Amino acid sequence: MITEDYVSFETAKLLKEKGFDDEYTNAFYDKSGILYFIDILSDFTEHHDNDTDIAASTLYVAMKWLREVHKIGVFPSTYAFAVGKNGSVKHVYGTAIINLETYELMTNDLMPMPTYEEAAEAAIKYCLENLI
Repeated sequence: MITEDYVSFETAKLLKEKGFDDEYTNAFYDKSGILYFIDILSDFTEHHDNDTDIAASTLYVAMKWLREVHKIGVFPSTYAFAVGKNGSVKHVYGTAIINLETYELMTNDLMPMPTYEEAAEAAIKYCLENLI
């Protein structure tokens, strides 16, 4: 089964600081960092506290928000690096971060990670901490 991947609690807090709106999600972290979901058919206010809960965006929605609101493109991809003297190749995921107005690369750090999801998370967090 394929499931959605959500930003970490730390990244969710950064998104909130930078103006990410909770209307984009039905998942939230409570103040202790526990992820929970709101059933759209249930009473929203019964389970959700606007003052303390933090919207838990999917990786995709966070990247879309960065594109549409801040004109920052986050593009995770696979990369191959030569490792060792025997020339063996290691595949990792990294991310290109592009200014979508000028098409300039916004960082030289590919943030290599073992999975696509970790690369996307690292890039989103980088954008929030350094570019917005």
